Amino acid sequence: MKRWLVLLALSGMSWAQPIIPGYNLPGVPNRVPETSDMREAKFLFAEAQRLHRQGQVSRAVDLYRKALAADSGRLEYRPYLGQALESLSLYQDSLEQYDLYLAQEPQDLKVRRARLLPLMGLKRWEEVDAELASLDSGLAQDPDFLLYKGLSWLDRQQPARAEGPLRAALALAGEREDIRLNLVTALLLQNKAQESLELLPAAGSQGRADLLRGVALYQLNRPQEAEKVWKALLPSARLVEANLNLATTLAERGEDSQALRLAAQALDLQPTSQAGRLLYARLLNRAGRYEEALGVLRPVLEPDAFVGSRVYLDELTGWTLLGLGRNQESLDYLQQAVKLGATGPSLENNLALVLTRLSRLDEALLHQRKAVELAPQQASAWYLLARLYEKRAQPKQAVQAYEKYLSLETDEAAAGLVRTRVKELTSGRPGAVLR
Repeated sequence: MKRWLVLLALSGMSWAQPIIPGYNLPGVPNRVPETSDMREAKFLFAEAQRLHRQGQVSRAVDLYRKALAADSGRLEYRPYLGQALESLSLYQDSLEQYDLYLAQEPQDLKVRRARLLPLMGLKRWEEVDAELASLDSGLAQDPDFLLYKGLSWLDRQQPARAEGPLRAALALAGEREDIRLNLVTALLLQNKAQESLELLPAAGSQGRADLLRGVALYQLNRPQEAEKVWKALLPSARLVEANLNLATTLAERGEDSQALRLAAQALDLQPTSQAGRLLYARLLNRAGRYEEALGVLRPVLEPDAFVGSRVYLDELTGWTLLGLGRNQESLDYLQQAVKLGATGPSLENNLALVLTRLSRLDEALLHQRKAVELAPQQASAWYLLARLYEKRAQPKQAVQAYEKYLSLETDEAAAGLVRTRVKELTSGRPGAVLR
């Protein structure tokens, strides 16, 4: 569960400080003589900048467009419109505005740098890398350029490669919180918790810095301190990761009902949160509420609806379908998760179970053996292995697996049933296979 916690806390955490319109972009010169349309365009553009600064980005986009319609010759307006569109995740539209500008001003390094963000949003990594290489000589000492280089590697889930440019950016602009927090993110993804903690500002920021502080404390095996930090963030609808991380730690302690409540609250606050959907579905599965879990997962199972690696999504969906008895569909998802790199005893257990249901016992046995290799102290894995041996009419091997199970099981009621079963098998009167 600790690995899952970190992924939740850092999901979507790479972020760039919003560029204030007018900052590090081309100047907008006055032109004389001015027509009434030109004056109207200037007024609309200034109002769009004001709204953009206030975070009213959709309205700003509308006014930027109206300004360009009133004075189409104002080439300098297009990068500002591109910035606003990018912040709304309208990456293709944003790229179009940058390209219209750069078609006439191809040497403008600041706009070429800003253009990296929509390219990254579109996951066009070959173009991103080519542009980074092209800009490197001219912007090697530019903190925003170095930040974007680091973000490109964070977005590709390569934090070790992100660390270098982010450190360089912080050395040039140590006051920049966005650079500092992205560097902390890269370090936490490499389990460098102590170093991360030392880089964070003083506690009590009530923002993403404290969210990351909780992750660092958790990685340092200080869960009570981590929970205290996250609880202080709960009133913020903008930081649903605090709810999700608290839910994860509660579930780890077996407090599933409280964990479910927090995960549901997080999804209410941010219905589009992928991390929220995955955790809520996971907790519903643990409660045996598979139909509800599938309903939670369904929106992100649509083609192109999920952003990022689908490995955990496929594994979780396979588990959900297994609970619903949709065995072939479950197997398809679980095998796809394996192709994408998923591993672990739970995955192996589920593969063994679904293959058993499909009467593919030889394959099931391979996966269950792998499960006990990965988690030799997990009593349930040995129990499932013993059941599988029984189904294959291998009573000697079943007894050995049951005995290993009995050495680990703490529930005396469950252990008593298995002891009875072992006696039946060793006496030569096996009877029915245990359920």
